[in-house]
Amino acid sequence: MDAQPSGSAHGFFRLRERAWRGFARDAGLALTLMACLAGAAAARPRQYVAQSFAKRDFVPHVYDQSEVVRAYGPGWVTVDRGVQYRWYRDAVSDRWLRLASDMDPAPFYRTIDEMLVSSFGPPRAVSGRTESLAAVELFGVTLGSPAAEAVNAAKRRHFLRRGPTRLLGRRVEEIEFLARGPDTGLIYRYFLQEGRVVGLSVAITE
Repeated sequence: MDAQPSGSAHGFFRLRERAWRGFARDAGLALTLMACLAGAAAARPRQYVAQSFAKRDFVPHVYDQSEVVRAYGPGWVTVDRGVQYRWYRDAVSDRWLRLASDMDPAPFYRTIDEMLVSSFGPPRAVSGRTESLAAVELFGVTLGSPAAEAVNAAKRRHFLRRGPTRLLGRRVEEIEFLARGPDTGLIYRYFLQEGRVVGLSVAITE
C-alpha cells in the first residue's frame, strides 16, 4: 500500500506551488513591461538635429545619409555644385531644416556634412518628419537672437570670418567659427539678417 502524505507535506507542496505561480506571474509581468519599453524606444525616432546642436557634434560619428533619411523621410531634394540638399519643415515651430551631403561618394556611402536650421525655407519643404526645432540653439544663440549675441558667441571661440553670402537667394551675413581647443573637424555658422539670427549651422570641415 502506498504511503499517504502527511498534512504537513500537503501544506509544503501547496506553498511551493503558490510560490511558483507567483514567480511565473511576476516574470510574465516583467517581460511584458520590458517588451513595452523596448517597443516605445523603437517607436521613438532618434533626434539627430536636437542631439547634434545640443552637443555641437555629430556623435558618435558622422551620420550616414541613409540612416537619417530613414528617420526623417527623403525631404525635398535639390542639387547645387555637387552638393545634395534635403529640406524639411517643422510646421509647429515654423522652422526649416536643411541637410547637406557631398554627392561624390556613391549613395550608400554618403554622410550628412551639414545641418542648417533656419527661420525661412522653400515652400516645398516636407513637413512633419523631424523632431521639434523650436528649442534648437548653438552656443546659447537661437533663431531670432540679436546679431550681437551671435558675434560675441563666435568671438569667445575661434572666430574665422564674417561676410556677406546668400541663403535661399536672400542676402545675409555669415559668421564662421571653430570651437576652442583641439581641432574637432567641425565648423559652426550663424546667419544674420536685419540685425537678427536667421540660421544656425553645424558642419564638418572639408
